[in-house]
Amino acid sequence: MSISKRFLRLFLLANFICSPAVFALEKDASQPISIESNAGSYDDKKGLSIYTGEVVIIQGSMRLEADKVIVTLDNREIQKLIATGTPVKFQQTPEAGKEDVHGNSLTAEYYPETKTLIMLQQAIIWQGKNSTASERIEYDRASEVLKAGDGKSASARVRVILQPKSGEENK
Repeated sequence: MSISKRFLRLFLLANFICSPAVFALEKDASQPISIESNAGSYDDKKGLSIYTGEVVIIQGSMRLEADKVIVTLDNREIQKLIATGTPVKFQQTPEAGKEDVHGNSLTAEYYPETKTLIMLQQAIIWQGKNSTASERIEYDRASEVLKAGDGKSASARVRVILQPKSGEENK
C-alpha cells in the first residue's frame, strides 16, 4: 500500500485521525532508552531525573531532542518523560525502507510502558510531504494509531495535508 493511500485513512473523524503509516520498527520498543545532555540530576527518593541542555533521547530508531527532559521513575523503571523545547524534535523509522516520520512540538510526553508519545502545543508530524498539525497529537506505537486534536474546541483545529499519489496509477 502506498504512503498516499495510507495517509488517506488519516481523516477518520473531524478531530480523530488514524494512520498505520506511522509506526515504529518492532524491535524499537525492546531497545534500551539512552539519554544524553549537558547536565543531569537524579533523586532516587522522589523517583525523578532532570536533564537539561541539548538533551537527546534514543530508543531504537526513535530519536527525541529537547532543551529539558524530566523523567519520572517508579522502582527505577521509567514511567514518563516530559520534554520541552523550542521545539522538541521527534524522528522515527516506521518500517525498513520507508521514509522517516518526523515531528515537532513545544512539549512532548513519552510513556515507554504504553509506547505512547503525546506532542503538545504547535505539534506537527510529517512523513515525506504528508503532514498532520494540531495543538495535540497522540502517537500510539503499539496500536499503530495517530490521534490529533481534542474534539473539545472548534478553535483548536486539526490540519492534514495529503499529497496525491504520483506515477502510473494517476493516469
